[in-house]
Amino acid sequence: MDYHGILVKEGLKDESILKEMKILGKKIGKNWMLLKISVDESKIKRVVQDIQKNLKANPNFYAHFYRNHELIVVFPQKIFYIKPDKSTWKEAVEFGKSVGIPEKQLDFHPCRIEDETY
Repeated sequence: MDYHGILVKEGLKDESILKEMKILGKKIGKNWMLLKISVDESKIKRVVQDIQKNLKANPNFYAHFYRNHELIVVFPQKIFYIKPDKSTWKEAVEFGKSVGIPEKQLDFHPCRIEDETY
C-alpha cells in the first residue's frame, strides 16, 4: 500500500522532486497550495529524505506522510515517526512550535486515508 502525504508546494526549495510522486489532489489558499501526494512504499525512505533536504527552513515548513497506523512528520531539522493517534504527537508538535510553526498548523490533517477530503 502506498503512503499518502501532504505538503505545501511553496515550502519546497526545489519543486522538481515532485516528479518522484503522484499528485492526487490540490487545495489552493490565498498564498499557498497544499498537495496531496502518493509515494510507493519502496520509495518512502528516499522521498522523506529528499523532502527533508528540500523544505524551506525560514520560515519553517513541514510535510507529513501516512498509511495504516503510521505517520511520518518531516521538518527540515528532524523527522518524527509517530501514529495517527494524537496522544503520540506531543514531541512533534512541541518541536514544530519551537521552530516557529503555529500550533493550529500542526494538526497533521489528514493523517489517515479515510479522513482525506481532496
